[in-house]
Amino acid sequence: MLYLYKNRGCIMNNNYDVIVVGAGNSGLISALSLINDGKKVLLLDDHNQIGGQSPCTLKGRFEFLTSFQQLYLNKNSDEKYKLSNIIKRCGTTEDIEWSPVEGLFRIITPTKDIFMPTGIENYIEAIEKYVPGSRNSVTDFINLALECREALDYIYKKSDNIDYDYIKSEYNNFMHVSDYTLSIVLDSLGIPVEAQEIINALWIYLGSSETELSFITYAVFLINLIEYGIKVPTYGNYDIASFIANNFLERGGKIRLNSKVVKLIIDDNKINGVTLEDGTNYYCDKVIINSSMSNVYNKLLNHKEVPKQALKALNVREHGAKVLTINLGLNRSNIELGLQNYMYLIYQSLDTDVLYNSMRDKNHKNIIAYVHNNANKYASPDGTCLISLYAVYFSDCFGSILNTENYFNEIHMMANSIIKNFENSTGVKISNYIEEIEIKSPLSLAAITDSPEGNSYGYTLSKNDDLLPRMLNKNNESYIEGLEICNGFDCDAYGYASSFMSGIDSAIAIQKERRR
Repeated sequence: MLYLYKNRGCIMNNNYDVIVVGAGNSGLISALSLINDGKKVLLLDDHNQIGGQSPCTLKGRFEFLTSFQQLYLNKNSDEKYKLSNIIKRCGTTEDIEWSPVEGLFRIITPTKDIFMPTGIENYIEAIEKYVPGSRNSVTDFINLALECREALDYIYKKSDNIDYDYIKSEYNNFMHVSDYTLSIVLDSLGIPVEAQEIINALWIYLGSSETELSFITYAVFLINLIEYGIKVPTYGNYDIASFIANNFLERGGKIRLNSKVVKLIIDDNKINGVTLEDGTNYYCDKVIINSSMSNVYNKLLNHKEVPKQALKALNVREHGAKVLTINLGLNRSNIELGLQNYMYLIYQSLDTDVLYNSMRDKNHKNIIAYVHNNANKYASPDGTCLISLYAVYFSDCFGSILNTENYFNEIHMMANSIIKNFENSTGVKISNYIEEIEIKSPLSLAAITDSPEGNSYGYTLSKNDDLLPRMLNKNNESYIEGLEICNGFDCDAYGYASSFMSGIDSAIAIQKERRR
C-alpha cells in the first residue's frame, strides 16, 4: 500500500536542500538516494499519482501493468551489475516480489521461428544449433562484449578521474572497437550473417539499426540480458515506484502531487528554486528534474536564461521512436491459447536497416509482444491472460492524423491491424477472446507525461551521440549550477534500467557538486 496522502494538509516549509521535479522512476530514486544521505528533499509532480510512464490501469477485472522488460536481475548479478546495487539502496530487493522469465525471446518472421535462451553457454549453443559452424565467432563476440562491459564499468566508477593509459593496457580490444558500429565489428569477427541476424534481434530496444548503433552500446546491453536473465516485478513496475515512494516518505521526505512546475528560479546561472502553476515558490540551491533536456530548456526557462552550450547540445540530438501500445485482457488463458513464450519479436525481415526503414510507415507489420502470464501466472484472473502488443515507429506518422476527425478511427484501425498480424504470425486466434482493451498512442503519452512528440525512446542513439560519448561528456552537461536532469533520455539510453541509473547518477552529481 502506498502512503502518499499522509502528507496532505501538512504545513510545508518552502526551503529545501534539494527539490526533485517529476515522480517517475528517475525522480523517485534520486529523491530516495538524497534523503538517505541526510538531505531535506521535496518531490513534486503535476499528476495525481506517482510512477511517470509506469502507472497501472484498471479495466473490468483486468489490471494492465507496464512491466520491466529489460530489468535484468538474478542471484549472480547483485555485485556485478550496478542496477542491482541501485535497487538495494532503496532498502532490500526482498520487499519487491519478482517473477523470473524463461528464456530471452522468440523471433517469428515469414520464414523463421527462433527461440533464444538466457545464460552464456546456452546462448552460444542455441546459435550454433540454428547456424552450424558459428560457435567460435559467437564466442569471440561474447568475450568481447564482456570486456566492453568491464571497461564501461571502470569508466562509470572512475568518471571523475579516468586513467586512459590503464584502459589501453587492460581493455585493449575495447579501445579497438570503441569507434565502430555493431555491423562493422560483427563482420570483422567473421560471424555468419544468419548468426548476426539473431544477435542483432534486440536492436529495436535501442532504436537504431546495426549500421548506426555503436558496437559497445549494443554488446553491453545484450550481454547483461544473456548473462543475468530477466525478472519482472510481479505486480508491475508501479510496485517498485510505490516501494521507493513509501521508503522516501518514511524517512521524512515530502511529496506534493498535482503540483506543476512551470518555471525554474535562476539567478546568475544558479538555481534558486522552482515556481508552481499556482504561483507558489519553493526555494533551494539544487534541483533535479525528471524530464528531457528539451522540456527543461524550452519550457521552464526564459530564452535568455538558457546557456548557449545547452542549446548546442539540444540541437544535435534527435527525438527517438514512438510507440503504439495495445493492452489486451483475454478471457482465455495463455495455456489454452498455446502462447508459451513471454517475449515475441514479430519481424518481416531480420535485416535491421530494412526493418528500420519499414517502421517509418504507420502500417508496418513489425511487433513486440509480451504474454505477461508466462512471467507471472497471477497477472490476471484464472482462465484469462494479459497480452501487450507494441508497434514502434521511426517517423512522425501520427502527426498527420492528429487534427483529423478520423483520429480515433485511424488508431483503432491500426490496433486491429496489429492484432491481426500477431494472430497470423503466431497462428493463435486472440481477437475472439478480447474482454478488455486499452490503446495508448504517442499522443496519449505526450498528453500524460509531456514527452516531446510522444517520444518513448529518449534521444536517438547515433554514431556521434551514443553510450560512450554520452558517458564521457556527462559531467560537461551541467550547464546551470545546481541543476541536474535525469530520465530515460540520459546517457544509458532508452529503458527502465536507464531511468533508474540516470536518477542515481544525478543524485550522486548533486552530492559531489560535480560542475564544469
